[in-house]
Amino acid sequence: MAKKLLSESDVPSSLRGVENISAKTVFDHAKAGDAAALSLVDTLGRYLGRALSCVAAVVDPQVFVIGGGVSKAGDILIEAVRRHYNTNIINALKGREFRLATLGNDAGIYGCARMLLD
Repeated sequence: MAKKLLSESDVPSSLRGVENISAKTVFDHAKAGDAAALSLVDTLGRYLGRALSCVAAVVDPQVFVIGGGVSKAGDILIEAVRRHYNTNIINALKGREFRLATLGNDAGIYGCARMLLD
């Protein structure tokens, strides 16, 4: 998405000097206030927030736990997702809690160990 945005626009961005753009790079630049990176984070928040609003309409969760590598972005990710989730969801399901997974990329290992113990 970053490469496409940068190639299709002339918006000034510190991302233009980066050779291998990763999600971490985009989030780091967004935290530093880069307008293009902030736009990309908002786009991700829109997609994920809309998808989670569809999930919530079916299963009515109390909390969403976001994990994996992208979760290391922290609050900037959570805020973008929460904002778009609340825009797309019915009033009865607004205000759900969003948290970052605490086990990070080790969650699978912990789950496997738990299965072996059971």
